[in-house]
Amino acid sequence: MKPNFSKYSISELQDVISHIDNTVYPDRKLAAEEILRGKVNAGEVDDKPINNEIGKRQLGIVLSTLFILISLALLYNPLFEHSVLAGSSGVINYSQSPFVFWFYTLLHLFTLLIFTFWFVKLVRSK
Repeated sequence: MKPNFSKYSISELQDVISHIDNTVYPDRKLAAEEILRGKVNAGEVDDKPINNEIGKRQLGIVLSTLFILISLALLYNPLFEHSVLAGSSGVINYSQSPFVFWFYTLLHLFTLLIFTFWFVKLVRSK
């Protein structure tokens, strides 16, 4: 049973053409290409976006960069001023509470590593 490509939208036809196995179904690929050409020549407008993955990827890169910068800013105090901002209790020095100091420092470092991993993964994806 052959699919009825005439009912497909332009983006669906483009998806079919890019994913169909040309060695197994060469006739289907040719039929899909022919119908796509006909729809494009007729001026048909596709109401669905062709590829929204690029926009999601760019948004992810921007957000991860933002979170990396925030994490670096939060790590400035523990690394250079030996104090951390601990919510409503204010600034905690290493001499006041070593455990809380290291807890918040490691929490900020872990956050930085997570978003750096996310950033690298998004940049390397196609």
